[in-house]
Amino acid sequence: MSTNDVEAVLADEPDRYHRLLAVIGLASVGEFAKALAQLSTAREDAFGMLEEGLRLFITELQITHDEREQALAALLRANQEIEQKLALIEAQRHEIRQLSTPVLDLWEGVLAVPIVGTLDHARAIEVTDTLLQRVVATRARSALVDLTGVADVDAGTADYLLKLVAAVKLVGCQCVVTGVSPAVAETLAALDDAPRALRCLPNLREGLRHCLTARAASRANTAPAG
Repeated sequence: MSTNDVEAVLADEPDRYHRLLAVIGLASVGEFAKALAQLSTAREDAFGMLEEGLRLFITELQITHDEREQALAALLRANQEIEQKLALIEAQRHEIRQLSTPVLDLWEGVLAVPIVGTLDHARAIEVTDTLLQRVVATRARSALVDLTGVADVDAGTADYLLKLVAAVKLVGCQCVVTGVSPAVAETLAALDDAPRALRCLPNLREGLRHCLTARAASRANTAPAG
């Protein structure tokens, strides 16, 4: 289309030129359907060829835009599904940890945490959080952490066990460790504070007996003189 042709259109039919500008403006902001509607009456002349070329360009642009939006929507759905699955996995993992480390009401005012399997750092944190919540909720005075089912612990986990006992003590509950294996005992003995910070008994029965005896003695000491 020559310069003369453009000048002729601008002189004879300026509205076509302004319509073309409007079409470009609509397309630039993503209003492809409205832009194409403006071109629905293109004529078969030199300027109409320009309009038809613009129609094809906008049509391809709309297709590309729609495909991109569909791809983004699919990616968003995939991300949401992944987040939901991750949340489900985390919830299941939390439930498994709670089931694998239950806090039992062994006696009135006495809680017990029988630990079976590997006691690593993450599980030690889970045990501490769960036990502290139950101690506060039940106002328990004694808690037994039974390690009969634990074959060994590393130094870091043993140190966290000391922190668990200290944390339980801070909420007004004495903590007794039972069922310590020889391997666990060696690891605990290597820690400076373990011998005096931990009260260890051979098994859960002896631990319960200790707690009940200590509670009876405490009541006897606080009872008013007759």
